[in-house]
Amino acid sequence: MKSKLGQNNTQQRPKKQGKQTIMRFAGLGSTLAASIGLGSIGGRKLDEYFALEKPFITAAGGILGLAVGMWSVLRNIQSK
Repeated sequence: MKSKLGQNNTQQRPKKQGKQTIMRFAGLGSTLAASIGLGSIGGRKLDEYFALEKPFITAAGGILGLAVGMWSVLRNIQSK
């Protein structure tokens, strides 16, 4: 009986670790998407405020959001 219990616990750990890994990376993806989205929205608002014909600040905001999001993701990956 003890060997069966030990086997069950061993089998459950990878599943639990797998779910934690999936949730961790899903959270990192959400962080990256939110950073890009907020940068783009902020850039769009500034484009409207300055009445620019071409969305230069929107593009810059999206790129800045991408950079900040990637920095956050890489920092998170390296810390764990």
